Amino acid sequence: MMFAELTTGILLWVAIFLFIILVGSELFALVVDEQIRYLRLIIFYVPLPATAGIPASPEPVARYVSWALGENQNPVDSVHVQYTGRIRYGRTGRWMKMNGEALFSLATPAFTWHAKIAYTPGTWIEAFDYYVHHEAGMNFNLFSFLPLNNAHTGGIRGSSLFRYLACMPLFPMIHRSSDFISWETVDDSTAKASIRDADLSVEAIARFDARGWIRSITTCQNVHPETGRPLPGLFSSRFSGYAEVGGYRIPFQIASELILPDGKYVCAEYSITAVEYDTPVTMRRKES
Repeated sequence: MMFAELTTGILLWVAIFLFIILVGSELFALVVDEQIRYLRLIIFYVPLPATAGIPASPEPVARYVSWALGENQNPVDSVHVQYTGRIRYGRTGRWMKMNGEALFSLATPAFTWHAKIAYTPGTWIEAFDYYVHHEAGMNFNLFSFLPLNNAHTGGIRGSSLFRYLACMPLFPMIHRSSDFISWETVDDSTAKASIRDADLSVEAIARFDARGWIRSITTCQNVHPETGRPLPGLFSSRFSGYAEVGGYRIPFQIASELILPDGKYVCAEYSITAVEYDTPVTMRRKES
């Protein structure tokens, strides 16, 4: 009798735990869907700036944009990418598999970045970063519902805006129309990029190799100016494996370094598996 009661109790707790996971996953999905819907509204209604020519300077930027775009002049207002890869916590932590997708607006700086990480067999972490309409969030939830490292707006707006800037090799056409990204010459293989969104701006250093490709983008400020502590969010990305898709040349291999809200270091390596460029016409057909 005691054994039967114990078994019943265990099964009940397992059922409750599974129910909590199910509900938590649904709530997390609602958060993700809300930001994606908001972003798609922005993409749909915010007009693209007028298309301009390839920037004449700095020289490494002009060389890169000319090579990445070729003769392609089609307007693009959003980019959707899917990826797979691995991630580790700490510089010597074990690698964990992950996969996910991201969506970027080109008319105004905004994005969502969603990932699912296989922590151990049967255990996962769901991650969701976003920068939408001047608001930012970084979420790492065990089983999709137990918060591990979460932060919203405040101190992560700058690092979230930098993440958008660090992803621009995935959408090089932005250099034909963007009025919120500017460049300064550093030397013949390095340039400083500045991105502004309303009252917020961040700077980064982009390094180019001999072929003209962007090799890396690193933030100019990764510590708090008052406390000296590392700022949470992405602070460096390296790019390789360039190939042509949709008439554009983009990197298919990305290695990124970031700091979690609790100050822990994270390294992630991605392989792009799919890219979709939406023009204003195709975007409106999807929404209609």
